[in-house]
Amino acid sequence: MHDHSSSMTPASVQAHALSRPASLSPHPKGCTDVDPDLVDRLRAMVTHRTDAALTERFGISYNTWRKLIAGMPVRASVLSRLEARVAMLEAQGDMRRG
Repeated sequence: MHDHSSSMTPASVQAHALSRPASLSPHPKGCTDVDPDLVDRLRAMVTHRTDAALTERFGISYNTWRKLIAGMPVRASVLSRLEARVAMLEAQGDMRRG
C-alpha cells in the first residue's frame, strides 16, 4: 500500500482542504454562527472591553468577544450561556453602556 501523505506538498495539502465537499461544516466541531442581532445587542450593552469586564458582564472572554464582533462562529455552549445572560440583563433593564 502506498502512503500518499509523504508526496503531498504544502500547496497540495491546502488545495485538498479547499476541495472539501460543501456539505462538510466549515466550522470547528461544536461551533455555530452567531446572530448579528445578538452581536448588536451586546455592543449596546458592553461597559468595558477588557477580559475582566466581559467575563463579569457576559460570562465570556476577550477572545470570545473578538470572535463575536468579527462574525466568527463560537462554541454552541458559549452561545447558549451568552443568550441567557443577555436575556437576563435585558429583563432587568440593564442596558448601560460604558
